[in-house]
Amino acid sequence: MERKRLNWRLAGLAAAVAAVAVGGFALGRTLLGSDGPADGAPGDVTPLATPGPNDAIDTSKPGWGLPYLDADKALPRYDQVVNGIAVGPSAKHESGWCAPGQARWVDASEADGTPLALPKQFPAGGVPGEARAVRCGDTIVHTEVTIAFPASPAAAAEVASGKSWFDVQHGGVMTIYKDLATSPGFASQIASERWEAASVNGLPAALGRAVLRDEFGESAVVVWDAGRNLQVVVRGVDVHVDDLLAAAAEALK
Repeated sequence: MERKRLNWRLAGLAAAVAAVAVGGFALGRTLLGSDGPADGAPGDVTPLATPGPNDAIDTSKPGWGLPYLDADKALPRYDQVVNGIAVGPSAKHESGWCAPGQARWVDASEADGTPLALPKQFPAGGVPGEARAVRCGDTIVHTEVTIAFPASPAAAAEVASGKSWFDVQHGGVMTIYKDLATSPGFASQIASERWEAASVNGLPAALGRAVLRDEFGESAVVVWDAGRNLQVVVRGVDVHVDDLLAAAAEALK
């Protein structure tokens, strides 16, 4: 199965367009039946275990993804250390740059020229939203930006006609976080068994894989650059893990 790769381009779209992209992503998940079940109706979904890499997945029916998401919710989630990086529900990075009450939001441009500068390139089709930073005194300690990928208007019809969800422009969202830290850590609800050691640009990383085919559901990569006291996190929903790793490599430049 050939996946439609996300190619890189210079970011030049106005931030105002981001709202349209986010709306398109939400619409795409709704039409493709990828959202969670409504409250009060837990009995409507029969959980299905994660299929093997060669097992067929029928994505043509409305709500096809709900049984897999429901089964994933039942998997254990606990704090752990993967490749020297803390991940889990209550994990966090440690930072000694901010005194209580000192942190304030500022424009992301204030990080330009520092290790926390955000990347200038994003995947093609991605619409960057508001980028922002946190300053403590004279030091930028955090930056972030969210990139939305709107679903194709034809995506729902293509999936309903039998084309795999994994082969259409289904929409997704990616967020990049950069932090100054004394030790790495990231709070995440990804199931503990989906985390594994990885490497990005020769640096240690923890990779939390998506629920299905490295693409459907939430995923994340956390990279630790001890030499610069820099943590880079790229979190995605319905974005292929390969693209998260590429985004992390770009953010580390």
